[in-house]
Amino acid sequence: MAWGGARPGAGRKKKALNDKILEGNPGKRKIKIVTFETDSFQLENPPSFLAQNGIEGAEDVPSATEIYQMVAEFVEKSGCGHLIAPLLIEDFAHLRRSYLECEYINRTKGRIANGKRSPYVTMAIDYSKQAMAIFDRIWNTLAQNSEQPYEGKNEFLSMLTNRGF
Repeated sequence: MAWGGARPGAGRKKKALNDKILEGNPGKRKIKIVTFETDSFQLENPPSFLAQNGIEGAEDVPSATEIYQMVAEFVEKSGCGHLIAPLLIEDFAHLRRSYLECEYINRTKGRIANGKRSPYVTMAIDYSKQAMAIFDRIWNTLAQNSEQPYEGKNEFLSMLTNRGF
């Protein structure tokens, strides 16, 4: 006998909007395109509290404000900026900066302290998991609602590839 009902995330994943448009919508149902009647969020102006985030590696690691601006630019260029809550981008910028700060400390002071693993290693792993969970939410929203594939490069994606520094 089954326990507890349907599980979150179980079942077949929804097909992305651009895939439905390219394949001609074989289900023949009307394609759901989310639109908002209100003005889009202003993602260009990062909140002031992000400037207070972190001091370690200030010259080597991008600030949370810079990360916020890179992600906001990436989201706006996708044409889906109105679908992403600014809070998600704020949280991602904060967590990403915290992760990069821990990695900076690990590189300068070492990953082993007094014969044990440095606490910054564990903190970096936790920050990385949380940041990528938030970025997955942002990316899934963009992937499912964008009408054209992304083919360009930008500063944000190169930062992810280079681990920030």
